[in-house]
Amino acid sequence: MRRLISIIVVVVVILAGLFAYGLVTTAIQETVEENPLSSFIPRIPISSYVTPVVLPDPITIVKEVNQLARLETASIEIEKVITAEQNADAWLGLFEDSMVFVAYGEVIAGIDLQKIEEGDIQVMDPTTVMVHLPDAEIFVATLDNQRSYVADRDTGLFTGADPELETEVRQQAELVVRNEAIEYGIVLEAEENAQEYMQNFLHGLGFETIIFTPDKPPTPPPFEQEIPKGKVLATPAP
Repeated sequence: MRRLISIIVVVVVILAGLFAYGLVTTAIQETVEENPLSSFIPRIPISSYVTPVVLPDPITIVKEVNQLARLETASIEIEKVITAEQNADAWLGLFEDSMVFVAYGEVIAGIDLQKIEEGDIQVMDPTTVMVHLPDAEIFVATLDNQRSYVADRDTGLFTGADPELETEVRQQAELVVRNEAIEYGIVLEAEENAQEYMQNFLHGLGFETIIFTPDKPPTPPPFEQEIPKGKVLATPAP
């Protein structure tokens, strides 16, 4: 009887073992079918690539700016009363020739972008550029001959009107109008407006920070792109 019980116990153990083995084998097979390599090959981290940053060529920017030529950034209209006289103190004014001239003139100032040379623009990094602009200058200082006129003319008893006097007064008026515009601050205004124009122009090229320098900006050190951890800089295609 004991022998029979022992045989039954052995058979039950064997059957239980076979059943457990079958369950384990089935589970492993299902796992392998779903992901056949994941259970046997360890995961290898793959670094993501960072695209290299290529800085804009400052020489190309200079050429684009040169094409803008003379940039008129400020203008003003001047009205000035000018008096002129000849021989006013001679012979009690008997040979005097005097004139009151009302001058209307226009003055235009700006910068000549064709004067920008290589080295006047330096790209510091992808978003920063340093710029040295030419000095602002007056392009035009002229009279409006249709609006300018002789308001009064007096001659002495023994002299007539000198036809050269009005010509000289008009030439002097152009210089006076020019100087009045300079005193008004047209050159400084032209410089400020030119900087604002160049800021908008360079913003359009993708720069965020524009630094204006009184002289040629220093040559920047070689740009080093920051690579985050776990990233790899991609090799540019030839």
